Amino acid sequence: MILSDEQVTTKEVKSWKGLHLLHFSGSSCSQKVRTLLREKGIDYVSHHVNLVKHEHASPWYLGINPRGVVPVLVHDGVVHVESNDILAYLDTLPSDADSYFPLTPDERAIVDESLALENDLHFALREITMGFIFPKRLAQKPDDVLAKYEEAGADDPSRDKEIAWWRAFAESGVTEPQARAAVKAHRDAFDALEKRLESNEWLIGDRISVLELAWFITMNRLRLGGYPLEIHPRLFKLYSRLMKRPAFAQETKTPAVLSKVLLPAVRFGQVLRGKRMKDVAGDILAA
Repeated sequence: MILSDEQVTTKEVKSWKGLHLLHFSGSSCSQKVRTLLREKGIDYVSHHVNLVKHEHASPWYLGINPRGVVPVLVHDGVVHVESNDILAYLDTLPSDADSYFPLTPDERAIVDESLALENDLHFALREITMGFIFPKRLAQKPDDVLAKYEEAGADDPSRDKEIAWWRAFAESGVTEPQARAAVKAHRDAFDALEKRLESNEWLIGDRISVLELAWFITMNRLRLGGYPLEIHPRLFKLYSRLMKRPAFAQETKTPAVLSKVLLPAVRFGQVLRGKRMKDVAGDILAA
């Protein structure tokens, strides 16, 4: 999706030459895009937007993407948003690598349906992340940040949904019904992917595609949250095979502070409170 000149009020980006990516290290949508850039060997200028420091809610960033989310691609001054649309655009750029997108109408139908499902799970994936990986006190956005988020940038209905979600999270965190629904939604999606792999080596058929990029990041995030991907043996085999590719492994390498400090502390608290994924949604995982 290309933003219009009226939507982009931070004028300096319109003079940027070459390929620029505004992204955050731990953003699942940013991870998808960076993985494709690595797989295709495409060089770009990196602009890290620190979501922990709420840089996405600054007037400067909201003047680039009124939705206040990452990633954003700027190519010769043209602003592209929505990660799956960015993937499609990047696939058209010169590269020695094969295309990751559909080559036939049948492939197009498969990809469109699967990416639509992956996109629809956006908030559910966030609920997995905030419910089982990051503690609420570190993840929630203060009232003054939400106020800035609401006021700056061009009007955008998608930003309104983001703000509403963050306000509800600040008040109640991820509730148990929300967490269970998020686990169930991903269990259903993974069951569908498992079925596709009954007669195919890859999700699109006989070659790696954008579907591996998108769903690998989701699978990795769910595993960090405590999801036992092994209950889908074909999907777990695919995940393990992708993890051997340098671009995938490098992109999802867990930072030491997360793997050695934060996650163990979160897991310990969850054990004490009976709030691990298997405690909250064990019946869904066992179904």
